[in-house]
Amino acid sequence: MASSQCEGEAKAHGSVKQHFYSPGLLQSVHLLSAVTVVFGVWILPALFGFHLITHPLQTIRCTVGITLPVVLLAYSPLQLRKRTCSVWWVIGHAFLSVPIGAMAVAFLAIACGAPIAVEYASRTLHWSIFMSILLVLPAAMVLGTSWPDWHRIFALTRPKRDVEFLICIPAHGAAIGAWLGAWVMPLDWDRLWQDWPISCTYGAVGGYLSGLFVSSILTYFQSTFDWLKAE
Repeated sequence: MASSQCEGEAKAHGSVKQHFYSPGLLQSVHLLSAVTVVFGVWILPALFGFHLITHPLQTIRCTVGITLPVVLLAYSPLQLRKRTCSVWWVIGHAFLSVPIGAMAVAFLAIACGAPIAVEYASRTLHWSIFMSILLVLPAAMVLGTSWPDWHRIFALTRPKRDVEFLICIPAHGAAIGAWLGAWVMPLDWDRLWQDWPISCTYGAVGGYLSGLFVSSILTYFQSTFDWLKAE
């Protein structure tokens, strides 16, 4: 029953109804997202004796392994279709958004100059999955297939409510950070961190964490106002 209702709602392609979330819940998602990325990029690889500069593939693989399940669980309470869709239906469909987003990220990365040599294929694949988790997965969990909201948040950059700040700002931060990180790759400094996709990963993580910080401030005031107003 829940599945058929979700499918019917998805076919309508309408905007989702507004829900109010407690400031504590939203700040917890911010904190958990930041801690998970930091743990995946720096702490977990260090426990195994490697880091991003010397072992980029292994590091990104560890980061994907820890961020994917945490993001799925952290954003599940924020789904805007929870009245008509079960949590597992939302998680399953959001999980499918990761490879779709990864293909789009990989295409854009190659179009912007990422190496296409065979030895870089695995790096590009894992990096694209990691970026898809940061950019696409949170929105898929919260918005589902509400294409008007996707277009408004990502194409027009017009978030309206607290949870949309949480989706929009970190995602844009990660994309901009990855783009800025790519600028140092062609420079003739002969540094290990200039190799693909090390600098882009550092840039994406820096932009993502900065976006989370800005988003946490905006969502705190917006969610507090909405929460008090709803009561």
